[in-house]
Amino acid sequence: MEKELLINADEAFSEIIEQIKSAEDSIYICMYIWRDDKIGNLIAQELIKAADRGVNVEIIKDKAGSVFEKIELKKQSFFHKQKEVSLSIKGWFLSYLYYRENKCSKSQVENKKFNQMLDHQNITVNFKQERHDHSKYFVFDNRVLLLGGMNIGDKITENNKQKYRDYMVKLCSEELITLFWDKLKGKKPNNNYQNIEFYFNKREQNLYQIKPKVLELLDQARYRADIEMAYFGDSDITDKIIELCNRGVNVTIITSRNSNVQPDLNKCVLQKLIDKCNQKLEVYLSNQLVHSKFMCVDRKNFFLGSANFHKLGMEQLSELNVLIRNDRSIYDKWISWREDHLKECTLISEPSNLKYNKLIALTERVLC
Repeated sequence: MEKELLINADEAFSEIIEQIKSAEDSIYICMYIWRDDKIGNLIAQELIKAADRGVNVEIIKDKAGSVFEKIELKKQSFFHKQKEVSLSIKGWFLSYLYYRENKCSKSQVENKKFNQMLDHQNITVNFKQERHDHSKYFVFDNRVLLLGGMNIGDKITENNKQKYRDYMVKLCSEELITLFWDKLKGKKPNNNYQNIEFYFNKREQNLYQIKPKVLELLDQARYRADIEMAYFGDSDITDKIIELCNRGVNVTIITSRNSNVQPDLNKCVLQKLIDKCNQKLEVYLSNQLVHSKFMCVDRKNFFLGSANFHKLGMEQLSELNVLIRNDRSIYDKWISWREDHLKECTLISEPSNLKYNKLIALTERVLC
């Protein structure tokens, strides 16, 4: 079975577009954010071409994600052009906290590709529900599965300097994808893969599998845990990392110096970790925007997907993660990238190096 770690936007979107172009029967996409920008339109255009040649395309797009589409970057949503009062209020609040410097117009510009997709007989789009499904995955011809942390949109911030850092993983196996669909639908699968397991948070079923697995994997760590994470805040995971360090396990964390949301809560958590971890913790801050949701335990167990280490990701949103064990190709590519990644980061050794607003951090803890 083919497995490949896709690092950052260039690799991920190149693979997605290649798979769309080569699809023969079906494409299924589940997405939280889909922006009306260069990459959002390119993928839409390729999907229309696939549908024109007879491929059945099904898209599940969460309306809840449109809040961020309309306040970040160019503020253009691909699917959600109409105003929603409740989402607009939430967007206004988030804009006030985090995006006051973004002066782009909120007025939505009509997109003809959107109408083409809605009118196409081979394309089905479900985009009118607030599902609070934060997972991101693609299935091509029921033979290739791509999943991870990347939404559909240009991966560069407003200042055209701060790029996103994130992962997707490519898995090629019809049998594995059958297992994936069975688990997604809540069935008991007939087959199991020893070295690959899927974990789901399903908000509508009040089923949350990812946090227990994170805690279990950290418990199993013998000598090190490497974490690359966009957002922190779940107290159980924070306490587990402290426990891990205090029993002698080395932990490395890579995250953003200034994340796009909840930066004060992130720094509050990191300050606590540095203070309590008995010098067994290394925290690296990147000037790039770390959007990853990634953990490697003992350099052999890789756990990645869409779930952040905050309360929303662990206990409230629908999410999808995958555990890949003992895969040399994944390890070799990740460890090579990690060396380059660390070159753009700064090691923070003292809690006092992390400055944040305590009141805002408290607010973020309640919200996130």
